[in-house]
Amino acid sequence: MYRKYNSLSRWIVTLVIISLMISCHRGKSPDSKKENIKKSINMALTWVNEHPASFTDGMLIEILEEIITFYILSKHTDKYKEDPSRKSYYIREIKKRLELIASKKDFKIQPFEYTVFLAVAAITKKLRLDTVDFKKIIGNQIITNPHLYSLHITSQIWNTIYLERLGYMPPKTLEELLPQSTLFLEVHQKMLFQHIRAQFDPRYIDLIATTIYFMTHEIFPLTDFGELPPPIIIVENQAFFSELFDQSIEWAITATHLDVLAEIIMCVKILNLENKSSLQHGIDYILSRQEKDGSFGITNPGRPNTYRHGILVSIMALSMV
Repeated sequence: MYRKYNSLSRWIVTLVIISLMISCHRGKSPDSKKENIKKSINMALTWVNEHPASFTDGMLIEILEEIITFYILSKHTDKYKEDPSRKSYYIREIKKRLELIASKKDFKIQPFEYTVFLAVAAITKKLRLDTVDFKKIIGNQIITNPHLYSLHITSQIWNTIYLERLGYMPPKTLEELLPQSTLFLEVHQKMLFQHIRAQFDPRYIDLIATTIYFMTHEIFPLTDFGELPPPIIIVENQAFFSELFDQSIEWAITATHLDVLAEIIMCVKILNLENKSSLQHGIDYILSRQEKDGSFGITNPGRPNTYRHGILVSIMALSMV
């Protein structure tokens, strides 16, 4: 009897110790997670600076996306209680890339670059940086181009929003375009919702990823990357979009679609629709894909600048959590 009691006591003591260890671990985990995220961002930024985008890459878009990345980083420096000089560093990185654009006098903007170019023009205006004559370039190359509104409805919405913010009169109004948006169509038809709730089918990866891309890239300009309140369509259907994004995070992980996953996480944070469990799962997945050189493993063969884009959106997503 004594031996049984003694054995039981040892088990109880062991369980108590394990419980205390878990409790202590949980108590420290928020700070530990923040430090891991901060370390991951810094490693990725090291990769970005060691592999700078340039016009020799064949696309202006990579330079523009880096500007947006550093802008979003500058907005979230307080989250990690970083040295105030860190924000100045991000602004210097933006200036460096604007100077690179200004040094190229004869570059042509491709229609698929209009959206990010207009966003950067608005960011530059907000930061009062006048290195590049955006007004002249928009007037000569974008407003006058017949392809301005020949792209997908998501691009039309983005172009309209940023043209208006820059003081231009776009050919179509936002009120005309919104009823055709991916967000509105999803609320009424729920096509994406049905796909991601169904059994995972690799044949539909491109279709689903493209639909998520359109949805996230309507949220970015409508909220100005989190500066403005969510659009009314999101507010009125908050529960639906919350579940949709939860399911989309799990789908993106299963599909190993890192850049789409990062963009979903950005929108979840922007819209304050986070489910902590699915969000943490998504963050953990991004962190697990980081290579020793700071880059991330990317799987999105349909995009010409997949690798750098995936790294940049991963940095932006991590900076928001």
